Amino acid sequence: MILTVVKNRYEREWFDIEVPDDYPIIQLKNLLGMRIYGEPSKDGLQYILEGKFPEGQWFTIIDAQNVAKAGLREGSSIRIQRAYSTTEEEAPIYGRRSLFQNDFNGVNEHLNSEIPE
Repeated sequence: MILTVVKNRYEREWFDIEVPDDYPIIQLKNLLGMRIYGEPSKDGLQYILEGKFPEGQWFTIIDAQNVAKAGLREGSSIRIQRAYSTTEEEAPIYGRRSLFQNDFNGVNEHLNSEIPE
């Protein structure tokens, strides 16, 4: 399977890579980490792999899969991002949290508790 690896946010730098359908995602992440960033995953550094179909949105790819089971197909785009963490759990760098939050209760309660009456 040939995949297009996007190297930057604006999708201007890319290269193609050919991998077998049964290639493990964890090995693909380490391969791309070495090729793009010059280092494999280690304590405090993890890589997040995302995929995209030509007509779709980016989605996170889970480590415990292989390329085909992850839903990738010929011509899909993938990108890898570095994430620094003290845990083993993956977390996307780009959060899906709304820019405008409706829940101000925690902030208001904290601020009100510090204001003397």
